[in-house]
Amino acid sequence: MPHLFVCVTIDLLIFVYYNTLVMKGKRYYYSGELSPNKIVNLEGEEFHHLSNVMRSRVGDEVILFNGDGNFYYSEIKSLNKKYAEIFVKNQIKSDNEPTICFDLYQALAKGDKLSLIMQKITELGANSLCLFESKFCDIKANTNKIDRMDSIAISAAKQCGRATITKTEGIFSIKDVAQKIKDYDAFFVAYETSEDITLADCLIKNNYNKIAVMIGAEGGFADDEIKLLQENGAKIVSLGKRILRTETAAISCTALATQILERKDK
Repeated sequence: MPHLFVCVTIDLLIFVYYNTLVMKGKRYYYSGELSPNKIVNLEGEEFHHLSNVMRSRVGDEVILFNGDGNFYYSEIKSLNKKYAEIFVKNQIKSDNEPTICFDLYQALAKGDKLSLIMQKITELGANSLCLFESKFCDIKANTNKIDRMDSIAISAAKQCGRATITKTEGIFSIKDVAQKIKDYDAFFVAYETSEDITLADCLIKNNYNKIAVMIGAEGGFADDEIKLLQENGAKIVSLGKRILRTETAAISCTALATQILERKDK
């Protein structure tokens, strides 16, 4: 028993110590492969953050992640003007990841709305952001904006302590989306004229492992788009009495789904 107590105590101290590193922001994204006893070079923006913002020094311990769901506890071995040489000590699976798969299908939107949506749904635990065009979209596809989504997701994952990164998928047509409905346990479309059942009702009454919610543009969906989605198995749901902005709907649906379904999974 004494030996068991010592082992448990040491593991607890290690857990607390490395979580302190997470809280202090000493987490850095590395796009390549990571594994224990490997030396990697951290470059670019992440190196700038480590060296110039956090003022890290040789010998400092940091956490690397590459989106595979693990944290890699590491030590800075050397620093120069362009990169940091980092030795990966060990690998621990993150316990901060969602227990259900949630994909958000979001209509293209103006301004910084997509950036805000990606940031917040990453923090809330979404698996992917799937972008689509519809009849009432007030903006056309812009690959420059889409390319920014990955960097926003990485930044949000660092901030909230995730070891996986919300992916960007698309850009899809309504017909493309209709073909993907069968891939989910349930596929919900938030529609302002729906008064039959709310998204919350559906989530509370059923157990799902993989779901998607579809949010329209500021102008909503056209009648023929709703018909096509329903014919392919989508469930039309309400988000309540008030009409929400597209970004508000996206964030609230993600929060609702992850909170309800993860709680039921325990």
